[in-house]
Amino acid sequence: MVPLCRNHNKGANRTVARWITEAGVRFYSLHGLTIQARWEGKGIEDEIDQFFSPFPFTKLSCLNDPVHMHLKFTTSDIPWAVPKQTSKPLHCYGLSIFKADDYVYLTDGLSVFQLQPQQGTGLLTLHSSFREKPLLSKCNFFLIGLIHLLSRFRLYDLHAAGFIRDGTGCLLLGESGSGKSSMTLSMVRQGWYYTSDDAILLKSSADGVEALSFRKKFYLDPVLIHHYSEIAPYLEGPTNGKRGKRFLDLDLVYPDQFYPDFLPNVLIYTSIVSQPESMLTPIDQTSSLIRLMKQSASLFFNREAVKAHLDALKQLVNQTDSFELIAGRDLYEEPEKISEVLSVVEGV
Repeated sequence: MVPLCRNHNKGANRTVARWITEAGVRFYSLHGLTIQARWEGKGIEDEIDQFFSPFPFTKLSCLNDPVHMHLKFTTSDIPWAVPKQTSKPLHCYGLSIFKADDYVYLTDGLSVFQLQPQQGTGLLTLHSSFREKPLLSKCNFFLIGLIHLLSRFRLYDLHAAGFIRDGTGCLLLGESGSGKSSMTLSMVRQGWYYTSDDAILLKSSADGVEALSFRKKFYLDPVLIHHYSEIAPYLEGPTNGKRGKRFLDLDLVYPDQFYPDFLPNVLIYTSIVSQPESMLTPIDQTSSLIRLMKQSASLFFNREAVKAHLDALKQLVNQTDSFELIAGRDLYEEPEKISEVLSVVEGV
């Protein structure tokens, strides 16, 4: 049972205690927001652990603050059916997104994440086949639903890696397979702090747009073991010879180098090429904004938040210096050279 703090009023205590008695309940914190997770159904508790594990949630043992988001998890053997009068679907990461009135429906065709973003509520109905899905598919299903709920609090997604040292905060952006994880891992090995290797939240503040961790665990190709042998014992996932990327809790390898948030002052757009040497060149703000928009998926599927989201991206471009990194064979053969290539941005 989750212990309750003494500063709650009696009515709130009775309500929460009743929920804990009737069904499983947990409370989590994410960047100052409190999330309640309730569940009903056999085996679903294990699925909840998998949902939350890649993200920088803190499990709460004592509830001090109001609950900002309410999530409920349940199971079904019946495939989800599209309600009548829904919008034309949008598609993202193998998922379909429908809208009807105040509801958003996120589905893989069998399971559904039913959302009311303005109310901060979500109902996840998981089909019995869901447990067989790859962990990344489960992670994306949960992440995209969270993006809808977090926009109410002016938190916006960005497909980027983040690292910081000595006042230089970098966001590394690029398509999947552009080397973000490998480069970030190399920077951490050389003493930089990390926020994420793939998913960032943006939040406007009085000082500027902050970058907040949105997926703490790294998602890596095991081939990187050839350069980073120290990560081998900590990779999560199948060990029976199956190929494919696997999750890594980097805190197990490099303790005390996780940095949950920072103020970026450098944007680096990266791509991998076959040329011998890597190059880093400045780019203008207009080009930077266009590239930045392409790395922010919810601009295209969360239309209600587009204006505020776009304003945050513009502000981010204005507060940073932007560069293009052409990553050549030298970085592939010797990943530690990334610090030499990026030395020009330190102290910008």
